[in-house]
Amino acid sequence: MNFAFVIALTFCICTASTAFNIEKRSGWWRNFLFVCALAAGQGLMYWLGALLGGTFMYKFAGFAKVIVLVFCFMIAFRMVLDTLKIKSGKNLFLIDKPKQLVILSVALGINALIAGLIADGAFLPLFGKNTPLYIIGLSLIWGLIGIGTKFSQTKLLINSLLNIVAAILVLTTGIVSML
Repeated sequence: MNFAFVIALTFCICTASTAFNIEKRSGWWRNFLFVCALAAGQGLMYWLGALLGGTFMYKFAGFAKVIVLVFCFMIAFRMVLDTLKIKSGKNLFLIDKPKQLVILSVALGINALIAGLIADGAFLPLFGKNTPLYIIGLSLIWGLIGIGTKFSQTKLLINSLLNIVAAILVLTTGIVSML
């Protein structure tokens, strides 16, 4: 279940990298570097969330199961909201400046930051200290899938469907953690 959670958490990279193929002037290496930056942002945001959560989340250890469910619901809710943007094409970010790439990386990393907050052993430890590496690796895979496929309306619909599936997986992880 942990692996499915990380796969679902990192799907946003595939969706964001969809826009990288719209412009003909952007080459494959440029897109690959953008994907690497987004993947690194995911891992960094999870790591920062784990550091931040480690400072105060221990106080909520008695409510760990409820906290995990609430945080998974928050992540799933954000993913459902993103699905509405995917379908309408509002999530297609064309990047011209490095500053825009950093902003996009931070925006995509919010869910990873939320997941990092509950990275403690009493909550949802996933893969322990190796979790950011899994997140970076799976983000790279999703990003390569995103830039490796041509942009089309069908791709946006598939991304919407997969984003809903990812949200369901995240919410299921929260529910299973309650048991």
